[in-house]
Amino acid sequence: MNYFYLRPEDLPPRTPIDDSLQRKLDQAVTHYFYESCDRLTQRVLSQGGWYVTTCGTALTLIIICVDRTHNWNILKFLPSLAKYLKEFAPATNVRIYPPPGDGTSLEMTFKLPVMSR
Repeated sequence: MNYFYLRPEDLPPRTPIDDSLQRKLDQAVTHYFYESCDRLTQRVLSQGGWYVTTCGTALTLIIICVDRTHNWNILKFLPSLAKYLKEFAPATNVRIYPPPGDGTSLEMTFKLPVMSR
């Protein structure tokens, strides 16, 4: 059964095992995503906080910027980040949280084009 089309109240209840498996999946995807990136992209990611989550309908990279310089570097590396994320899922999101007091978060969605026959 495909649960993506059910309303939240119609889904089966989550269990602690579901939550544990979700965390392990997120940790594994985060690890493999980082390892797939080139050294320069890894260095830019390492300057702040970040993780990958698989909750929802798309893979999402969450980035927490520590200062304006890091925020700017992340914005410059968005095409590179999207390229590496597309190796893991056809629909991906990148959510960037700026430093405190510097505005609101930015979320971008990247989708692979549908190939026609």
